Amino acid sequence: MVIIKSIINISYYCGHLTTKLISILAMLLLLQVQQVSAAQHHGTQQKNTNNKVENCKEAKVICAKTITLATAPNGDLWRVWVHQQSMYLQTSSDNGATFSSQKRVAIANEKISARKENRPKIAFDKFNGVYLSWAMPREKKYTADVRFSYSNDYGETFSQPVTINDDNLLAGHSFNEMLVSDNGDVSIVWLDSRIAYQLRKHGKESIGSALFMATANPRLSPDKHKVRFTNRQLANNTCVCCRIAMDFTQQGQLAILWRHIYPDNIREFALLTLTEDAQPQVPIQISYDHWQINGCPHQGGGISIDKNNRYHMVWFNLGDKGKGIYYVSSNDQGKTLTTPLSLGDVTAQAAYPHVMQNNQVIDIVWTQFNGVEHQLWHQKSIDNGRSFGSAKQIAQAYAGSDRPFIIKKGGVNIVSWQRPQQGHWVQVL
Repeated sequence: MVIIKSIINISYYCGHLTTKLISILAMLLLLQVQQVSAAQHHGTQQKNTNNKVENCKEAKVICAKTITLATAPNGDLWRVWVHQQSMYLQTSSDNGATFSSQKRVAIANEKISARKENRPKIAFDKFNGVYLSWAMPREKKYTADVRFSYSNDYGETFSQPVTINDDNLLAGHSFNEMLVSDNGDVSIVWLDSRIAYQLRKHGKESIGSALFMATANPRLSPDKHKVRFTNRQLANNTCVCCRIAMDFTQQGQLAILWRHIYPDNIREFALLTLTEDAQPQVPIQISYDHWQINGCPHQGGGISIDKNNRYHMVWFNLGDKGKGIYYVSSNDQGKTLTTPLSLGDVTAQAAYPHVMQNNQVIDIVWTQFNGVEHQLWHQKSIDNGRSFGSAKQIAQAYAGSDRPFIIKKGGVNIVSWQRPQQGHWVQVL
């Protein structure tokens, strides 16, 4: 019933379902029923073996639906998760083998989105600054505000949260992504429905949401307790619920990858690299898989830029011309692309790819499902993406799984994969 309700919600949010979409959702319904059945089966096995079930009334890592992992300048790994209306954090100095005692982020309780593509973000500057951004659901369905708080004492205290979006509308502002420079320049990009809200208010149709950006430097703010962010629109007609991917070029320019809505409801990935004067530009289309779907796939992409400004990108589509996970690279900010490389086994539901470059090494991870367990797969290139070794399964989950992500720490890449009721998988690739 929960799955059927979710399908109804997608219909309400994204418009009338096409016959093609109904078929797709029916297939997904069957697959999810199989996954739930498998998860329940293994959950029963674990219960019988361990003679206990985790008490998720407490803020335990093992109970979190999502975990965000990031690297501080001193090499510490920080992980953040949500329990009820609070964020919790831990640090590790041994690449995730052990973590410190958990600590609640000392801000007032409020609703925090932490599910699938939508989760808190954490970043750092070189002055012991720690930055947090998240989406706070509002009183009406599919509405939220993007929130922000920071610490100038390495997480001992945090500022009073402020709202990033400046429109004061009960509209969608969510799926936020954040990058922070060494000097504390904060860039937050999110999916914003203020334009769609105004169009609907005047009886006009709208397509998707918009891409908005806010910037500030809390360290230089006259009032450090109430940082003000400037808002501006970057693009329109974006998919409403796929995560955004971002990275800096070597010159400090921000490159943004997202799922865009093209004519006839074709959902493809688009790329925008902001110039120094930050003038509006036309997004560059990256994927050409022709996925026509009147709904949101909840499948964002990934981007990582190397020291020569070569862009490495991954995505997932189920189009007429391309199905599954793809990798491309570009040395001219997306104007020309390598031939898309297909990764993973689409018949095993290969999905949720993420990518990270590191000194000519390209690591890509994704998940698959074999009908019984969720699997984490990894494929590596040691020649900057010109060729890849064989794909290998490196972990499994028995009671569902989160999206996998890769972070960089010095000369190594580390994968983070939350497995609810089983444990947070952290491994050097």
